[in-house]
Amino acid sequence: MSVLRRLRAPQHDLAVFAEPPLGEADTLLAANRERLADSGVEIIGRPLAGLRQEARAQIITAARQYLEEAGEPVPISNDGPLFVAGHQPELFHPGVWVKSFALAGMAGRHRGASINLIVDHDTAKHTALRMPSVASPTEAHIVTVPFDRWASEVPYEERSVQDEDQFASFPERAEAVYQDWTFDPLLPVFWAEVLRHSQRTPLLGERFAAARRSCERDWGCHNFELPLSRLCGTEAFAWFACHVLIELERFHKIYNDAVHGYRRRYGIRSRHHPVPDLTTEGEWRETPFWAWRSRQSRRGRLLARSTPDRLELRVGDERWPTLPGEDKSTIAAWQELEGQGYKVRSRALTTTLFARLFLADLFVHGIGGAKYDELTDEIIHEFFGAEPPRFLVLSATVLLPFPSFHVRPELCRQLTSELRDLHYNPQRHLGNGEVTDSTIAELAAAKQAWIAQEPLDHRGRRERFEALRNLTDRLRSYVADREKAAQQKLSQCAKELQANAVLQRRDYAFCLYAEEKLRPFCGKFL
Repeated sequence: MSVLRRLRAPQHDLAVFAEPPLGEADTLLAANRERLADSGVEIIGRPLAGLRQEARAQIITAARQYLEEAGEPVPISNDGPLFVAGHQPELFHPGVWVKSFALAGMAGRHRGASINLIVDHDTAKHTALRMPSVASPTEAHIVTVPFDRWASEVPYEERSVQDEDQFASFPERAEAVYQDWTFDPLLPVFWAEVLRHSQRTPLLGERFAAARRSCERDWGCHNFELPLSRLCGTEAFAWFACHVLIELERFHKIYNDAVHGYRRRYGIRSRHHPVPDLTTEGEWRETPFWAWRSRQSRRGRLLARSTPDRLELRVGDERWPTLPGEDKSTIAAWQELEGQGYKVRSRALTTTLFARLFLADLFVHGIGGAKYDELTDEIIHEFFGAEPPRFLVLSATVLLPFPSFHVRPELCRQLTSELRDLHYNPQRHLGNGEVTDSTIAELAAAKQAWIAQEPLDHRGRRERFEALRNLTDRLRSYVADREKAAQQKLSQCAKELQANAVLQRRDYAFCLYAEEKLRPFCGKFL
């Protein structure tokens, strides 16, 4: 799987990256279903195959209830394979969004079901949208327009809109930026739908997710969706989490060994990349879960300690309810935590581990998640003793329709080198019949003579340096016009490169694109 470290997003407009190619998805799906059916894995004494069936039924039921509570239509669920993907409920770029359309397309072709997991236990890291200002193309720059007041990094499931007036006025403030664009972005229509959901929920991420789903349905894409906060409350997740807790010592070692091996393979020195180690504090071991109390805004690390008849839990210095050590009693007690105000959520690796092993027949990753899931593969193999089901990696690049400049970084490097040579070696640029002035020829010859000298003492080297600097300054006056022209070319090249960096970014939010460009592109994945 180390090939995943070389995954790169496509650079050209409307380009798609898929690994393996989308045409091989059927083969991948069939291989996964066979592998998962014959895995022989047991979870606290239960065969994984049977637990998978229950987990999928529970997740579809929970997703149906979630959509009904939001007042949204529920997609048709067939008995075929289940296709799964997920992302934070943020305003992501079109390369992320195409996963939703691909899910719906594959589910339709295979008479199965598709579910997008809303990673709402991740923290909201910004409350502003980056937009390109293009009043003058060569002066294009990024403008950051806030849609809410920043507070702190709070999990999306806890993150309410802080300033409703600022939130409601966002489209007008954004229009001041996009009024110079030559196309109409999806933003005004999308934000009107966002504001419609303001009457139903104060949660920032929930408003964004609901408005996005409305747009997807209009475009022919209809998936089940479920927030991770709800998935983590299902019985199936309780079986998974308790299995990890009961065997935490073994999981802890396998997890850290996998992380250390990953760092060695790729020469990573940071202890926080790709993920931090799970720590040990005396008899306490860190679990692969986030945890916090209801109505708190800060996530903590869940630690556990095993005794002969119970599992003790804590977050920081706060002790949590103790779980009985018996297998089924542990699961029942675990499920009661949420009702008592104790929230436990999976981390990034354990989220995809659960989704791939317990839910999906085919999981669709973006490029970033695919790189990290090299770790997940190793954990599945070592901890569960199973061959990890493979996943599909999908991303795309859609550029906003701005004009770009035909300039490459190589040209700027060439101009920089030329300018430097003009400045320090002007004599090299006075050949080809241009040296008609005897003074110039004498200066050039004198400089060449000093270059050829190799003084043996400090005084001689200093004399040589001063002579060369003086001769270069005198020769430079003869190429001043050329040096000025080269400097102007370099400045223009740098300005156009900087403008392209703004005009050709691939990570602008999907709501900044025109529907007439984005809709047919996304529709291809259906």
